Amino acid sequence: MPITIGKSIEIDGFTFNVKKILGKGGLSTVFLAEYAETGEEVAIKEFVYQQYYDPYTKKNDCAEFFDNEVLNTIAQANCGNHCVKVLHYEKKEDLQTPEYYVVLSLIKGITFLDFYREFIQSSRGLENLDLSSIVRNIFIPLAKHLDYCHSHEFIVHRDFSLNNIIIIKEEDEDDLHDFWPVLIDWGISKYVGEEWIFHTPKPYMTDKMPMDIPITQKGAPPEIKFGYMPTAASDIYYLSHLMYFVFTGGIMREDSEILNNDDYVLSPKSINWYIPTEYNEVVKKMSQYEPADRPKDMKVVIKMLEELVQIQHVHFDFEFFMDPDTNEITGEKIQ
Repeated sequence: MPITIGKSIEIDGFTFNVKKILGKGGLSTVFLAEYAETGEEVAIKEFVYQQYYDPYTKKNDCAEFFDNEVLNTIAQANCGNHCVKVLHYEKKEDLQTPEYYVVLSLIKGITFLDFYREFIQSSRGLENLDLSSIVRNIFIPLAKHLDYCHSHEFIVHRDFSLNNIIIIKEEDEDDLHDFWPVLIDWGISKYVGEEWIFHTPKPYMTDKMPMDIPITQKGAPPEIKFGYMPTAASDIYYLSHLMYFVFTGGIMREDSEILNNDDYVLSPKSINWYIPTEYNEVVKKMSQYEPADRPKDMKVVIKMLEELVQIQHVHFDFEFFMDPDTNEITGEKIQ
């Protein structure tokens, strides 16, 4: 039977005590649970079988989406540390209403959106955004992780959103710079294979290109919105939108703003003129309408981001964000 808070459930031969809901969407619910024997906490994702029914094809695609998420989450975790991992999974397909569960490692942290609100929007104005620290500690690690997924596993995430990035802090409380991003929710990720992962002919959106499901969330690149096969360049666009959000003080480009192809190109400096021109140019290059006009892969993106970190500009570090009673010039505590 479906998961019930306060009761136990057996998955893959292990018993888990369910504690509370961590998140709920249209297609699945994620619960906080613990191993009954050890008390170790985990996250359990329950797929809502009925929501995968397609009234047009009369088919239910839950099993297909389940297999996709399990396989791709396992593959991306081969990158190493700071990855969400699959611990157990089970299909209960012999029931009248099939049930699908995946047990994931629990990533203890806060969403990137909450991180942004806590550490960035308290910077007393856009001119004081600590751009280099965000690029160094958040964007570069994300780009490196995606570079592995593209180059070694041939997977595109294609749901690169504020709530799908968890920021964790290392145990050393004295090091306020020691943050790390974890990219979660590989539910609509796609394995495209070695032949297609970097395939970006121009024009891209033609009858010759394979089609896929359209995804219309904010920040999606045009090829994803129009239902074409995703590539590594698609994740590059998603990352550019995340950078646009940060560099503009928390603004997301709305679909209503897109009147022609040129409007897909993001220019944070048009909203926040304090950011250096170099930052603006990187975002523009990464958000070109045609995938072929974006950087060819994440390795190029990483190099561009590492160059941004070297640019001198007015900003404050995380110690200042943590303590608003810090002198803006000297960094010393105000008495």
